[in-house]
Amino acid sequence: TLAIIGEIGIVRQRILILLAGSIACGISMMWIDVPLAHWIHDHQTPWMLTLGGWLEEAGKSHWILLVAAVVAAVAWGHDRDVARRHLALFTAVATSGIAANIVKIFVSRSRPPLLIDQSISSAAPFTFSMDYLWQSFPSGHSTTGLAIAVAGSFAWPRMRWLAWGLGLSIAAGRLLYNVHYLSDVIAGSMLGILFSWLAIAFWCPGDDRKMRDN
Repeated sequence: TLAIIGEIGIVRQRILILLAGSIACGISMMWIDVPLAHWIHDHQTPWMLTLGGWLEEAGKSHWILLVAAVVAAVAWGHDRDVARRHLALFTAVATSGIAANIVKIFVSRSRPPLLIDQSISSAAPFTFSMDYLWQSFPSGHSTTGLAIAVAGSFAWPRMRWLAWGLGLSIAAGRLLYNVHYLSDVIAGSMLGILFSWLAIAFWCPGDDRKMRDN
């Protein structure tokens, strides 16, 4: 009975997190995105661009996918728990990234550079644009960043602070670089969190303690 109550509590907590993220995304889209993008452009400094560029490279998923795959393969024969935790990390990053790219194409939202250069701030849903400047929502780097934060802290519990620090920095870097609106970053972050939960539940369904810690 206590286990069931605990599971219900976890599900309720996660629903509230996703709901809060959705509300924050909507509020940002309506009232914050455009003025914030203009403010960042007006106050952008060389160090912000440099740092944003570094974080953009860190947010490319190939390196974390390679690390997770290699560790899972090496550990599979002698430590199945470590292997499964890294498979959860691999799955979280890969599936959330694929989902983000699919949504980008369906939504076809303009990026902040189009707002700054041409005063364009809109979306063209179901036009399936393959143009980089029309693939703003959600932020794929933020998706990867929060997948690293959640699934990475599950895979490396003693380095949780590093996983969260890196993941949140990658997401924030999209704003420093002014290539995404705040709502893009929030939506991408929610995707990364959601797919991390699903990946952990798939690969480690009985690991209740670690999932609660996450």
